[in-house]
Amino acid sequence: MYGLNNIVVWALGVALFVTVQSTAAAPATYPDGHGGEVTLPLGDLSFADAVGRYAPGDPAPRASVTEAEAALGTPDFGKHDKAGYVSLGCAGELILKFENNALIDVAGPDLYVFEVGPDVEPTGLAVSSDGERWVRVGRISGGQSEIDLAPYVSSATSFRYVRLVDLKNSCGGRTPGADIDAVAAIGSAQHIALDSSVLFDSGAYALKIAAFEAIESALADIGDRSMASVVVAGHTDAVGDTDGNKRLSKKRARAVADYLLEQAGFDAQRVSIEAHGESQPVVSNTTAEGRAKNRRVELTVRAPRDDAGKAVASVDILGLWGADHLGTVEMRRVDGKLQGEYTSDGGVLLGEFNSDTVFEGYWVENNSGRVCDSKKAGSKHWGPIRIEFKSAARDAFTAHWRYCGEDQWRGQWRARRRFL
Repeated sequence: MYGLNNIVVWALGVALFVTVQSTAAAPATYPDGHGGEVTLPLGDLSFADAVGRYAPGDPAPRASVTEAEAALGTPDFGKHDKAGYVSLGCAGELILKFENNALIDVAGPDLYVFEVGPDVEPTGLAVSSDGERWVRVGRISGGQSEIDLAPYVSSATSFRYVRLVDLKNSCGGRTPGADIDAVAAIGSAQHIALDSSVLFDSGAYALKIAAFEAIESALADIGDRSMASVVVAGHTDAVGDTDGNKRLSKKRARAVADYLLEQAGFDAQRVSIEAHGESQPVVSNTTAEGRAKNRRVELTVRAPRDDAGKAVASVDILGLWGADHLGTVEMRRVDGKLQGEYTSDGGVLLGEFNSDTVFEGYWVENNSGRVCDSKKAGSKHWGPIRIEFKSAARDAFTAHWRYCGEDQWRGQWRARRRFL
């Protein structure tokens, strides 16, 4: 019989290790480091619990705030003799990993970043499923920062990594760069990992008798199964042929999915399968124990979203650049339409790319030194701008600008990509 201690359940997106029965996560309230509070429905289970990478920037922070592990777990700024946070330094980078929980897109905010300290330095943010392929989700600007992933990612994807990069807006003082106290994920999915040795005989894909009880035990806390959406993902170790492993993982996922449809009360329109083969190991395949952990079938079970059917704008962030006199420049496409802004003076960029390397349009800045006769974006403070990138990679650019009514470029800005 399958031991329940071998089942891993992510309740509402956070991993719970089941012994006899699952332990419910309890809501809890935490200080945001700036005199306010944040309530997380999953309490202590919400927080990142491993460091993937820490690379302090230049200038670097003082040694007492360079312990990356200070960003793990619950917020503890000012609670102990130690600082309770890690400082990134100017343009520094921190990657945190969720080992016992998962970050997913649900209705409302999905991620909280607790940035503390006397300054509120802007930080670039990205998420990843594997720590290699990253999805930009913009920037945060200090204090309690909550991020809704919906415009940037597929609602069917879960993420294990969060990447924070200081954007070099404040590089002085004792703690240059953003100061990170904690990072928390919230969600509304259950992620269930089942050991393949309990489900199948070696090399086979027909469910064993013991698998039925194991699957039902894992699904015990799910309410209306007919309304739940399920992704069944098959995984193998790295032994044998890569293509053969992928085929086996697909057949095993299909076997579990068939059980869900035929015996467990799930709707056929809400169950899908994925075959990952050996491509997503959770640990190294160099040991027998590691290979056993990698042979698994995972179920991601999502309750119906409260905002089902609500239209969400699709956002593709083209980049974040640091520019002379402009601060941080961000360009993105929102439902295909380009939007841009720069942090100094709250400026806005209007226009479009006429090639891979040239953007032409206008800057709009309510406090600029010239008042125009006409308006752009509701303001009489504007002028033409032309941004020329050095290559199609758009890592660096020179921007030429002038006021409205002028024929000659008045000046130029230079910028380099600061994030991804």
